[in-house]
Amino acid sequence: MKTTISQQTSKMQMLLNIQDYMTKVIRGETSLSPANVDLFVEDCKKAVISQLGGREREYRIRMSGLGKPLCQQVCDKHGIEETMQYNSIMRFLYGDITEAVMMLVMREAGIDIVDYQREVELDLDGHHITGTLDVIIRDGAGVEKVWDIKSASDWAFKNKFTGFGGYEAMKTDDPFGYIMQGFLYSEAVGMPFGGWIVVNKSSGEVAVVETYDWTGEDKDKYLADAKKRVKFLSDPDVAMFRPYTDEFETYKRKGELIRTGNKVLPKECGLCGYKTHCWPRAVVHTRVNSKAKSPQMVWYSRLKTREI
Repeated sequence: MKTTISQQTSKMQMLLNIQDYMTKVIRGETSLSPANVDLFVEDCKKAVISQLGGREREYRIRMSGLGKPLCQQVCDKHGIEETMQYNSIMRFLYGDITEAVMMLVMREAGIDIVDYQREVELDLDGHHITGTLDVIIRDGAGVEKVWDIKSASDWAFKNKFTGFGGYEAMKTDDPFGYIMQGFLYSEAVGMPFGGWIVVNKSSGEVAVVETYDWTGEDKDKYLADAKKRVKFLSDPDVAMFRPYTDEFETYKRKGELIRTGNKVLPKECGLCGYKTHCWPRAVVHTRVNSKAKSPQMVWYSRLKTREI
């Protein structure tokens, strides 16, 4: 769906306000509001407590995770321990702190923030689910919308949220369920889902990514899917399953496709914290069939050949 002029103006105005404020900071033309600094400190405190104060173990269906692959959620429901590297906590904490900085910048930039970190709840066909939305912003036309703040790697910023990415691209590849999450928040508060305010953790660039969907068709589709997922996950006898299959790794030699003898995990499993449960022999290794000077790391379900 094409963006209307008013939508594009709203998006650009928010981004311009943020960029203009940060430019003024560089020039030394600003002063910080003590009240906003206090809010920032409180946001950082909550982030530290959330990430370093112990992980929540009790299973419950939450809006933030409902759009993720169902097999992951079933593992969580069955109490399977999620495997994460020790540095994951630092990455999560950096992400939370970056989002707190973004909130401070938006307050100082004059963005009309109606509410933030609001606890919300929703009834889906008799099933109660909860969540915490990031921020509600009132635009120049007086319309209040729900927005999600994301911190992204340089690759994700350039390829997922901007460039050839954006809302339409995310609809085809959304392994973390960001779109469903946003529509659930918007339904819970009865407001449109605006989209994402994204910070590039490497460069400090900011992007405003809109949903582009004001017909309600996408929202209806995602809410219908959410209801099916909640019903499925609420079944006390739901069994674990593995919907994805690994693939043979190949390379070309004189125009002929040759198998390395290795098998690679699907992308969804490579991103999953339960991969060692479903794929107990999985190992991470530089991509064997890559010609790059610095090959990316990938997960193999079978690694027989380490170089070609």
